[in-house]
Amino acid sequence: MKIGLAIYNFDPKKGGAERYAFDLSQRLSKKGHEVFVICSNGISVEDIKLIKVNSIRYPKWLRILFFALEHKKIVKNIKPDVVLGFGNTIEFDVYQSHGGVHKVWMKREIESYDNPIEKALKAFALKTSIHQRIQKWISEYPIRNKSYKKIIAISHMIKKHMIDSYNILEDEIEVVYNGVDTERFKMGEKIKDSGKTRILFSAGNFRLKGLSPLLNALEGLIKERRDILLIVMGRGKKERYTRLIEKKGLKGHVLFTGETAHPELTYMESHFLVHPTFYDACSLTTMEAMASGLPVITTRWNGASTLVTENEGFVIDEPRNIEGLRGALMALMDRERMEAMGRNARLKVQSFTMERNAQEIERILSEAKDGK
Repeated sequence: MKIGLAIYNFDPKKGGAERYAFDLSQRLSKKGHEVFVICSNGISVEDIKLIKVNSIRYPKWLRILFFALEHKKIVKNIKPDVVLGFGNTIEFDVYQSHGGVHKVWMKREIESYDNPIEKALKAFALKTSIHQRIQKWISEYPIRNKSYKKIIAISHMIKKHMIDSYNILEDEIEVVYNGVDTERFKMGEKIKDSGKTRILFSAGNFRLKGLSPLLNALEGLIKERRDILLIVMGRGKKERYTRLIEKKGLKGHVLFTGETAHPELTYMESHFLVHPTFYDACSLTTMEAMASGLPVITTRWNGASTLVTENEGFVIDEPRNIEGLRGALMALMDRERMEAMGRNARLKVQSFTMERNAQEIERILSEAKDGK
């Protein structure tokens, strides 16, 4: 097949969708398909045909609109058999959103702010933003106009949100969970750090992924258990949390490590993952942690939470359910229980490989092509 992929940044360092598209394109190419990637910024890869759009840089709303319109022109010129879009284009055959439903994301984004004034200001800014209106229009236009052959939801949560938000039949949406590199992310020996329990929190956006509720939950726990070390991994801004850490008496119990090219090593050295997210279409962090043999504490707002049962961890209703979060943390202080859950977590996701994901996407693209 001649496959077109559309993504603004074709760079695995830019985010989850970008990282996914970068890997998927290479797997599809290795299966013998001719793969075109239409992007504004991208890294050249052998056997992948990169078509760069010289997009407008500012303002942001015009930049994303220009990319969507230029992409439509390019598709007409190269005439691929099938086009896979990730939510930043208006011309595709198969749609796979990694950010979920825009209006649901916006509500949860606003909810993630702690300060009432800051929350109100953010709500006003998002609801009046030209950029957000254009982004919403681009992501929803092909769906509302039924200009697609198939929709891929990366979790059952996102499928439900899409059915609830748009006039879509259930059989028009197929659920395909993300794939994990189960060879890279695997169980390893835990660091014997003076007997400390190493809790991992990993995110690019500390606020949206629930660092504040986690610190609040640790406050009561640290009075009973001094053997806790919270590892905060990722590119998020740590400055706004320094005062909260001191206020909660957590100084010396929180370590910010920043970004790393080898997150698998941090997973191996940790005991369990806490991901009290306000919104995640399907957290790859959650799946990578489980593949690494870590129990997981997360929320129902994480699409990957359907993979977590009482055998692999805990799913709480809301990030701000501090008592529920603290109770789950305390339960995992039992090393025997924690290790058993970790083994179960690895077993649960070891079949969710990247190769399996690529095979399912290949099948759906082929079906879409045949249905044109």
